Formats: sequence, C-alpha cells, structure tokens
Amino acid sequence: MEKAVEAILFSAPEAIKISEIAKILKEKEENVEKAIEAVARKYSEMDSAIEIVKLGDRCLMRVKQEFAEIVRKYTERDLDKGTLRTLAVIALRQPITLSKLAKIRGNKCYEHVKKLLDLNFIKAEKKGRSTILTTTEVFASYFGFEGKSLEEIKQELKKMKDLKTNL
Repeated sequence: MEKAVEAILFSAPEAIKISEIAKILKEKEENVEKAIEAVARKYSEMDSAIEIVKLGDRCLMRVKQEFAEIVRKYTERDLDKGTLRTLAVIALRQPITLSKLAKIRGNKCYEHVKKLLDLNFIKAEKKGRSTILTTTEVFASYFGFEGKSLEEIKQELKKMKDLKTNL
C-alpha cells in the first residue's frame, strides 16, 4: 500500500484529503495514515529534496523549501494579476466576508474566489447569510508561510506591500 500512497501523492496536483486516498485504495484511513508516515519517513531517511507534508486532513508531496526557488518557474500555478490581488486582499484582511471583498475588488472577485477555492488557497465558511473567507494551509505552504500565525502572515504581507510601495 505504501507504493500506491506514494504514487497518489506524486500524481496529485495539490494537497489531497487522507479520506480521499483511503477511498481510492479502499482502505481504512488509519492504515493510509500509517502508510503516509512510512513514505514520509523513507523520504526523510534518504535525505531527499522531496518531502511529504501533512496539512490538517490533507497530505502533499512537494519539493523541500530549500529547493523551492530552483524549481518555482516549473511549478507556478496559473494565477493572473487580478486573482493574485484578490488573494492578497483576503490574506491581509482575513477573515473577510465575500460581500466586503466584492466592495473592495468588484464583481470580478467572485470568479477569482471560485478559482482560489478550486486551488485550495482559501476556504469559505457560511455564517448566517454571510460567507467568510480565510486562507488555508495550502496557501501558507505554497507562499512559504508555513507554521506562521495569521498575524505573522499579515505582517509579512504588509512588509512586502510597503516595500513595493517604496520602490
């Protein structure tokens, strides 16, 4: 089963739910988790440039952070400037309601939000009549904010914004 888990993680374009892997393999989630841990250990022991990362209930095979810059141009996701700007607003102002985002970014933001949800960079949570948007662990991992609190992420993004403004 470890090889099957490894193949799924290698083939998945983004973090995949452990429950989804279990469903594909027709195995119990706890068995899949053990297999994921074994594969992660194997890559760690090999001192590989590849690592297995657990992000909540999802799992991901990726290039280690120290090699990310080397391969970035080969792995960039197709995000246009408008979608990136919408993502930046969400990241800086999270949690933010969808209606407030629309006031800031305009009606085009609905299309951007759909794309960002598909990429699992953001999550949407219904609260009464409102939809609350926040970034995900996939966002944090992709942009190098792993292990940082929302406040730390906001501070780093503000520094980047200030740096760009001063250039």
